[in-house]
Amino acid sequence: MSGLPVLDHATLDRLRELNEPGEPDIVIEVLTLFLEDAPARVAAVAAAQAAGDARGLERAAHGLKGSAGNIGALRLQALCHRIEDLGRLEEAGDPMVVLSLHEEFETLRQEVTRLL
Repeated sequence: MSGLPVLDHATLDRLRELNEPGEPDIVIEVLTLFLEDAPARVAAVAAAQAAGDARGLERAAHGLKGSAGNIGALRLQALCHRIEDLGRLEEAGDPMVVLSLHEEFETLRQEVTRLL
C-alpha cells in the first residue's frame, strides 16, 4: 500500500469534470461529505473487530472501501479491502488492523483538510 497515493488527484479531476457552471465545486462537496461520514464507518469497523464480529467487520470495511474509492483514497481503499478479506475469512481478532485503519484515516483526513 505504501506505493499508493493517499489521495489520487486523477480521481478528483474526474469528479471535477462533473461541475456545472455556477454550482458549488462537487469535489469540495464530496470530500466534505466523506469527512462527515467516514468517522462513523471507521468506528463501525473498530466495533466489529472489538466484538470479534467477522461478518460485521466485512460489511463495515466494505462500506468504507466504497466511500474511499469514490474520492480516490487509494491507500484507505486497499486497507479496507484487506480488512474485508479478513472478515470474509472470519479473522476479526487482530486489533492492529484497526490501529492501521485509524492511522491511515488520519493521514487521509489531513490531506483532505488541506484541499478544503
